[in-house]
Amino acid sequence: MYIPFLILFAVISLSLVTISYAEPMKCMNCVQIPSYEIDHYKEMFPITVWTNSLVYDHHSTIKVSGYLKPQNTVAPILAVVTNPVGNVVTVQQFVSEGDGNFSFELNTSGPLWSQNGEYVLKVQSGAETRQFKTKFTLVSSLAGDIDRCGTNEISTMGKTGRIYCIPYHISDGVLNSKKGTLNSDSKTLTLELKGHDIKSITFDIPRYVFDSKSPTNDDSVFTVMSNGNVVKYNELTSDSVSRHIQIDYPSSGKVTFEIVGTHAIPEFGSIAVLILIVAITSILIVNKSISHRIVKF
Repeated sequence: MYIPFLILFAVISLSLVTISYAEPMKCMNCVQIPSYEIDHYKEMFPITVWTNSLVYDHHSTIKVSGYLKPQNTVAPILAVVTNPVGNVVTVQQFVSEGDGNFSFELNTSGPLWSQNGEYVLKVQSGAETRQFKTKFTLVSSLAGDIDRCGTNEISTMGKTGRIYCIPYHISDGVLNSKKGTLNSDSKTLTLELKGHDIKSITFDIPRYVFDSKSPTNDDSVFTVMSNGNVVKYNELTSDSVSRHIQIDYPSSGKVTFEIVGTHAIPEFGSIAVLILIVAITSILIVNKSISHRIVKF
């Protein structure tokens, strides 16, 4: 058993008061971990945490992942999120899995998440030395906001104008321009890039955005094309959050990668939603009418 309930309540209450008034407007010691450096940070720090994107809107589900070194699992993990003015918006407490990994979700649709700006996520297990901070930003809407993605991410636009961030890492050289599109109908992720002296590029594809699964829900291979030609790729270590695939970069410098999978995040525009509602309503009316006829007969 950990600490008694009353002591735990006091610790959480003290944490809330302290963070509400002491958290700076800008988190200078926050760390946003690139996807390809997660393992490196796991080795460096006793506890680490990262989010599946850097920017969200007020109708998002933030997927948070973390790692607590197994030798440090003597106390539960306390996660606290503060808003741009330093007020606490949520507190969660949990324990890590046997291998040290942990994950949880944050829903930004509540009234406490109404402010735009930089939010700070702090996780701590026991002593102050086992503490890690990261940050993310909330904006009014992600639709059409191309600049919301980070430096090492490709802004990828869905059919409805929603932007998804695809992290990447190049082995050498320079990437001068990048843009992407996601077609949820054809299950195709298209990435248009231009650079020079690049040997290979690794994409960290979020599973919630795009994936390839077999009928038994196991990972299946992507079909990858480079400038219209089918090419092989190397799948690096992947996890439950994303898949890491490495592709050779052509010497021409300009390339269009088309990655075809089996699953893409569904997108419904306002017209599609309206049609769906009308269709469902029509079905209900027809069913009701048939039911009445059967009863009368």
